[in-house]
Amino acid sequence: MRRAVAVVDGWELARLEGDTAVLNAASLVKQVIAHLALELLPDLDEPVLDDITVRHVVTHTTGLSNWRPDGQPLESVRPPGQRWGYSGEGFVLLQAHLERRTGEPITALAEERVFRALGMADSYLDEPEPGFHGYRPLMTTAGDYGRFLAHVLGLADERWQPLWRIDDELAWGAGWGLELGPPVHGWQWGQNDDASNFVIGCPSTGDGVVVLTDDPDGRAYYRSVVERELPGDHASLRVEHNHTWLEHFF
Repeated sequence: MRRAVAVVDGWELARLEGDTAVLNAASLVKQVIAHLALELLPDLDEPVLDDITVRHVVTHTTGLSNWRPDGQPLESVRPPGQRWGYSGEGFVLLQAHLERRTGEPITALAEERVFRALGMADSYLDEPEPGFHGYRPLMTTAGDYGRFLAHVLGLADERWQPLWRIDDELAWGAGWGLELGPPVHGWQWGQNDDASNFVIGCPSTGDGVVVLTDDPDGRAYYRSVVERELPGDHASLRVEHNHTWLEHFF
């Protein structure tokens, strides 16, 4: 079992702990895709597919399910912009939209505008994962993702604005879950069969932490790291007990 931690302090990568291996970032790839959208697209309200806009994708209000079954057509659960509902499929649509708008493959866009630009030498978008309609896993290290976190915490844009409120504690900005605070913290978890990851950071202080593991049951570990590095109450660490969140997750 591999565990890796990157600590960001004052908008700088300050410390690394644990394994230096390249690991699957799981859903932490969404922040990279959203970052590219904010860098390359002038209008969050431009259409991605039919009535689904960039804004709908980055705030998880597309009306799509998380993932459709392999081999099934893309179908909406509800109209876009009606309510929050987490969707990985939406980010695949956004990925394809970025490719159409720029004429460049998403791998080249990520390499040029994120990985090379921020010194993320060990990061890349892998080959599409079977059964997920073009989704490309982000392979990265805690140190590399810490560099990304340090950079974006210093940006003042829609990723840190509550574009869609979930309840009194949580909202979603442009690609990031938000703890409304004060102060606001941006966060994302990544769960799959070979990962239990977490990133959280505060744009007003520039402090944050990245935890990558290849343990599908690593939630207790990343929770302990966040509580150690960023003391205080974090609504993102108890979403599994938040009834409003659970009701709207799907």
